[in-house]
Amino acid sequence: MRINKTQATAIAVLCSFSAGAHAQQDSIVHPFISSTYGIHAGVFFPSKDFRLSVNGSVVGTDQDFDFEKATGASKDDEIFAIEFKWRFGEKWSVELQHFTANQSTKAVLEEDITWRDQAILAGSSVIVGTNFYMTRAFFGRSFDWRDNVDAGIGLGVHWLEIGAFIEPDIMTTFGDVSAAKVAGPLPNIGAWYQYSPSPKWVIAGRVDWLEANVGIYKGGILNVAAGVNYQMFKRVGFGVKYELLRLDLDIDDDKWQGSTQLDYDGAFVYLSASW
Repeated sequence: MRINKTQATAIAVLCSFSAGAHAQQDSIVHPFISSTYGIHAGVFFPSKDFRLSVNGSVVGTDQDFDFEKATGASKDDEIFAIEFKWRFGEKWSVELQHFTANQSTKAVLEEDITWRDQAILAGSSVIVGTNFYMTRAFFGRSFDWRDNVDAGIGLGVHWLEIGAFIEPDIMTTFGDVSAAKVAGPLPNIGAWYQYSPSPKWVIAGRVDWLEANVGIYKGGILNVAAGVNYQMFKRVGFGVKYELLRLDLDIDDDKWQGSTQLDYDGAFVYLSASW
């Protein structure tokens, strides 16, 4: 079939319109959605609540030992955190997240406690500390077909290392008390959603959750994040999001018989890079 000049012109116009529409569609996609690799590095400003028991608790009660309440330790120390995401194939991705929160302070106990089966009386001068390491790995599949939306579900695991110690200060008469520390994985299921209203902005949220009895841990984890990112340059952006990490676990290990209740929630302010 031969194409005359008018038909050729019409086809050319339609092709130009189609290409322009496709370019316009591509232009609304933020790099978080279109890039293969992405990294976030910044500072987490959490409000913390860290309660635990190790072979004991507050004397005469069934309550866990609240480190912040008993010692006056700060609840609001900032934490460096880093996240990395890799998209591979058409719909698959792997995400990693890590932060470390270590704290120690001198204090005078406000109440009697037992720690590793040893009674420590109120008024004792001590050095107390907590250690918390979290690495999150998440393997997911995207199910949304729109160019400016990325949404999906997947499976993940949080590797948790939890430690605490109470040591005598120089003027204290009770004996040395060793630290308690455990480490192990806690799996979870999760989902995420990202929406890009323009090439400069993206709105994103995710949630991980599980109640399970796995290894040394029995209990639940909830990890939620939601925020926005602004793309300042071609590959560099700035973002802020609210993040919540909540643990409520019983721990059964040779080094630790007890429990931990931990809440970290606050703002994560970060720089992002995408390529």
